[in-house]
Order: sequence, then C-alpha cells, then structure tokens
Amino acid sequence: MPLTEQKITLQILLQSADAIRVTPSKDASVLESTVKPSRVCPFHSGLVADRNREILSLLARANAGARGLLPELVRAGQAFYVDLLPAFLKEKLQEASGRSLVLDLDRALLGIPWELLHDGEDFLGRRFHIGRKVFSLDQEDKMPRKRAMSVPLSALIVADPAGDLPAARREAEEVSEILENSPLFGQVTVLVGDVSVRAFRDELGHHDVLHYAGHAEAGGSGDGGGRLILKDGVLTTGMLAQLRGRVDFPGLVFLNGCSSSDDTVRLSAGGDPLSDVSSLASSLLLCGVRHVIGTLWDVHDDVARLCATHCYEQLAQGGTIGTALAASREAIIAAHGDDSLLWADHLLYGNPTWRAALPANAALDDFDVLDGLEQKYRRELLSTDAPTRLLAAAMLLRLGDRSVVPALARELETLLSWLAPDAPQREHRRAALVVQTLATAAGLEPSGPPDQLPDAAAVRALVVRLLRS
Repeated sequence: MPLTEQKITLQILLQSADAIRVTPSKDASVLESTVKPSRVCPFHSGLVADRNREILSLLARANAGARGLLPELVRAGQAFYVDLLPAFLKEKLQEASGRSLVLDLDRALLGIPWELLHDGEDFLGRRFHIGRKVFSLDQEDKMPRKRAMSVPLSALIVADPAGDLPAARREAEEVSEILENSPLFGQVTVLVGDVSVRAFRDELGHHDVLHYAGHAEAGGSGDGGGRLILKDGVLTTGMLAQLRGRVDFPGLVFLNGCSSSDDTVRLSAGGDPLSDVSSLASSLLLCGVRHVIGTLWDVHDDVARLCATHCYEQLAQGGTIGTALAASREAIIAAHGDDSLLWADHLLYGNPTWRAALPANAALDDFDVLDGLEQKYRRELLSTDAPTRLLAAAMLLRLGDRSVVPALARELETLLSWLAPDAPQREHRRAALVVQTLATAAGLEPSGPPDQLPDAAAVRALVVRLLRS
C-alpha cells in the first residue's frame, strides 16, 4: 500500500457576488509548482442559493423519515453541477483518474454542499474522496503550528457530555476498543457523561485525536457560530478562536454531533449560502487542526455510530482518512439503503490522503543496524563525489539528524541538476527521494508519484525554510 496518493486540488474563491475564481492543480510532485493557472467564472448567486436550499430541504425531509427522495436529490445535484461549475472544470473532473479531491474553499463558499453535486453519473462525494480546506487572507486567521501526529496517536473520546445520550456511550465503548487494539494508537482517554467545559478545555491540547459524540448546534447571533453542548455550558467557535496559538489542538477531530459542519439550519431556512459562515469545522481548521469530520445535518444515533466505527476501523488498519469515510458511507448504505440519504450526513475537512502510519524505520528493531547505517552515511559525507555527499546527507536527515541541513544546502546545485527535464531517470528518482526527505523534515506532506518532480524555485524555497527552522 503506497504511503501517499495523488490528489487533485481545486482552489475556489469568491471573486465577486456573481463570480468565482477557480485554480485547479494536480499534485504531481512533493511540492506544488509556484505558478498556477486560474480562471474567473461567472455564476448566478440567486440560483445557486435556491439550489442549495433545495438540497438541504431534501436532506431534512430524509432525516425526518421520508423515503423515495434519491431521484430528487440526483436531479437537484445535476442542476447544481450545471449552474455552478464552469465547462473547463467539468472537463478536468471527468478526465480525473484519481479518487482524492481537495477543495480549498473561500469561507463564504463553505455552505454549499459540494459533495452532493452530481455529474450525471454519480455524486462528487461518492466518486471522489473529498476533503475541504478553508482559504483565508485574514491576518487573524494565520495558521498556528500544527501537531506533528506521530504514531502511536493518543486519543480523547468525549461522549454524552450533557448526560442525555445513552447511544453515544455505546459509540464511545466501540471506538475505544478499536483504537486500543491498534498499534497505530496509544493512550485512549474517555470522558463519558457530565463533562464540564473545564474538563473538556483542560484535555483539549493533550491528544492527537478528539472524538466528540454529543450535541452540537448552530450558534445564535453574536456568539461566534456553532457550539458544543457540555454539562455546565457551551464551547463556542469564539472560545476556540481565543485559544488559537496558545493550545496545541488535536490533529484529527471527529465531531459526531448535529450540524457540526456548517450552519445548515440557517441555510435551509432561507439564509444566504454565500455569506461568511463561521462553523465548528472551519474554526477548528483555522486553529491548527489538520482534519475534521463533521456532520452536514442532524445525525441519527445508529448512523453516527456506524460512521465512527467504520472510519476508525479503516484508520486503525492504516487506511487513508478519505477511504475511511467512504467505507463508512458504504456501511450506512448497506444498513439503511441509498434511498435513505443518511449516507450524506458526514463531510471531511482536510487532506483525504492522510493516514496514520508507522515511521519509516519503525520495523528496524536492531539498533546496531541503525548505528551502522549512520556511521556509513557519515563517512560518505566526506566523499569527494558530490552526489554521494548529497545522498548521505539526505539519509542522515531521514534518520532524524537535522544538523546535516547545511550540508544538504551546499549540494543544492547537484540536486537541481537532477531535476532537469533531460536528466536520466535514475537522477530523477534520486531527486524525488531527497526532496521528499526535505519536505518531511519541514513538516510538509509529501504527495504524488516518486518520479514526478517539483520545480527548482520550490526546492530552493524549501531548503531556505529548513535553514531558517
């Protein structure tokens, strides 16, 4: 199983009241190119708002028990697809061979159910493993440092915090059992029943994963958006924003509560889907959380439990988070049927290709072997051959020795020569190994096939970043 999967990224920003700017890119290297084409595409905001409310109304009816709504959802999704997406983008999506799609969205566009647009053959959220990201130019929204997410991952499970959801307790027991039996997860802390705001806040910054099974709702005016309901009060997005930069937020947050993704209640009641939506999911991302799974609508107890257990089963086996959510949808469909529409409840914010993975050297239990490798590479650092020195420095960095970064910088011209289009294939593969090592050391997420490379400017910027860190 590959450690990375190729993904397509679409940056979609609101250019004006009736136009979006779309910048597509295909992650074909470990670093993105510094130049990307974009297009401004007009659309009818009033019509988009109507389509949005139609889809959300169908989901509300399905959640209340109505059946036979799948054909209506397909028609609404097809109309939305035609009205919103420009022709060139439809062509790119039709030609896409991968399963992973990242939507880097303007905050004003988060209320649109992109996953339920229908291309004539399938819903985008079932054809692709979609991960949303939040784009913001606001200085206050500058991302803090993100948690490293090193295996084994610690987890915090908060279930039935207000003391009125017995089904959430069963969910907590099953999720806890899955995580405790996986080598990818370590300590699991469970807070069940009567969880106070203080207890939740005190634990928040000490875990890699947070699973919340309880009440979540859209906020009222002036309180900063959505909120989690705890024993003695609420935790709002405004309170989370106050902790930004001061708390090391979990890397993965699973919000198994009602309306935790976006303000869908307001939208379905006639609100403007293109207004600036401040939701729990987007607020958590802006606080430094890497991945959020949230609910688009009120979620049934058994659907919440099915989604959670199947997601964590996949993650515990080393599957990607996009694959995990897709598996949970299939489990919900098997239990309740396509026609229930209950499979549409959960959305992913973040990178769908992320997986919990053991370190590259985790299988090497023989420390004598590691010591021998380190000594070998240190001898090769003194070689008269520049390629040998470059590879030796890269391998030492892979082993965790950041003191070799200046040595790597001195061999930069050799690395750039390996990136040349006419360089031999062997040198291309060597360049990919070195750049992936640099990216990992810089806290980035390498992606794409190993034989496709970034441009020279991106590599220079990466080396400068490492020298300054």
